[in-house]
Amino acid sequence: MNSLFFKPFALGFLGLLCLLFSLTVKAESLILLFATYASERPSEEYKKMEPFHLYLEKQLAKQGVNAQIKMRIFPTYEEAIEAVVSGKVDFARLGPVSYVMAKMRKQDIQLIAMESSHGENFFNGVIFVATDSPIRKLSDLKGKRFAFGEENSTTGRYLAQEVLLQAGITARDLAGYDFIGRHDKVAFAVAAGNYDAGAANETTLQKYGQAKGLRQIVTFQSPTHAWVGRAGLDAGIAEQLQKAMLRMKGDDLEYIGRDGFLPAKDTDFDGVRRSMLKIKGFDD
Repeated sequence: MNSLFFKPFALGFLGLLCLLFSLTVKAESLILLFATYASERPSEEYKKMEPFHLYLEKQLAKQGVNAQIKMRIFPTYEEAIEAVVSGKVDFARLGPVSYVMAKMRKQDIQLIAMESSHGENFFNGVIFVATDSPIRKLSDLKGKRFAFGEENSTTGRYLAQEVLLQAGITARDLAGYDFIGRHDKVAFAVAAGNYDAGAANETTLQKYGQAKGLRQIVTFQSPTHAWVGRAGLDAGIAEQLQKAMLRMKGDDLEYIGRDGFLPAKDTDFDGVRRSMLKIKGFDD
């Protein structure tokens, strides 16, 4: 073959290979592992979160970050905390108490943002009873059976127990109590008459209250969920995640029952830390 012909052909072929390699690299997406835990049935949680993480991928793409988010829903709070602390996932949605616990175990985890509820960084927890129950106020709970959620739940355990303590009610004043898991399980158990009262987040009561015949007797405030990155997550990626979340507004967040995200700092959860200390007196 004529060398004068071969040289431009070879150069052209090499150029084509470089272009194909470049396109392949560009097409490759960053894999980000995301974790949360089930506050409802895992299938319901997945249905709720899948559209959200797809929306987050689109927001990242607008910022020039080609990312694929793979989601893992853990059945318990502790498993989700462990996944963040051990670095098995890149970022996660954690309740306030779960965030505080994770931070205690691994100081270097990164607080990316917290959720906005009507423009505020707090939402309501509730203590509720069956609609036809004679219980009207907290003092009526003495001698009754109480259903808490997960042991690490913010509204389903910690803040609810603080509210009971403030009303002068300790574990000794109840006929008994149990930790029965997800918020929806608490609602169903009270509705079935297995317990006289229970604690959960307000969203759960709004979802099941009318259909299951439940009514609240008291509400209390809780910080919204924290979104955190694992220790060692690239600072640029954490910044891009934060930027994408802070851009999300309104109806696009109906999947998680929130209307946006807000900047967050560790001190936003100091009230929860104080509550975690106070409720040590609940079982004394």
